[in-house]
Parts: sequence; C-alpha cells; structure tokens
Amino acid sequence: MKLSTKSRYGLRILLQLAETSGSGNTIKGKELVAEQGITEPYMEQIMIKLKEAGYVRTERGCNGGYLLDVSPDRITILDIIELFEGPVEFVNCNEKDKQCERMPICRTSKTWKTLSDVFKREASAITLTGIIEMNKTNPEYVI
Repeated sequence: MKLSTKSRYGLRILLQLAETSGSGNTIKGKELVAEQGITEPYMEQIMIKLKEAGYVRTERGCNGGYLLDVSPDRITILDIIELFEGPVEFVNCNEKDKQCERMPICRTSKTWKTLSDVFKREASAITLTGIIEMNKTNPEYVI
C-alpha cells in the first residue's frame, strides 16, 4: 500500500500551516509552493479538498493567504489519509454491498480487519501537534 502524493503533500501543507497557526498570519500560496516543491495548480487541487473538509480557509487581500481553520491537535494522520484516499480498509471482503462469498469460511478476514483497525487506531493517535512536537524533540526524525 502506498499513499498518494496528495496525502503526503496535504500533510506537509497542513504542518506548515499549523506551525504558524497561533500567530494569525496567513501563508501565501507561492510560499507553500516554494516550501513544498510542488506546482501551484497541484497545490490548489490539494487545497480544495482541505478547504472542503474545513481544515483550511483563505483570506483575501494584500495580506491574504491560507490559514489553518482547525486546531492542529484535532487533525490526525488518519483524517488526512481518509480525506485523500478514502476509508482505510486493507481488504474489501466485508463491505456491505460487496461482501465476499467466502466470508463465512475465510480464515484470513479477521486478520485483515485487525490490521486495518490497528492502523486506524495508531494513525488517529498522531496529530499535527504531535508531529510538530516530535520534530522539536527528535530533529533527526523529520516527517
């Protein structure tokens, strides 16, 4: 399983916004593009999803730009992954509308469900604030 670049850049953009969230200062799109090394159109695609989810807002004007609209301790890695990738399930054998015919006799479905649950639990425990703090206390481990 690999995450899309939208998930990875979305996390990085949110971290950049979170680091300035207490100041009330906006970050211009050009700053985000330069810092993240992505094109402006791609950044805008990511921002559309982040704004629709209510994580980011924009301010217009000469001092305008992007702001984090949610406290960074309320946004988790799982939130970001599911925003860009959809629900996290390692297999789809137990979806209501696509249940596998082998489900009653399958010896692996519970294992996959357990792994999905563990991943979701761990990913929901990591917040933007936690990542920022982790990088302050352990600078050689940078996300």
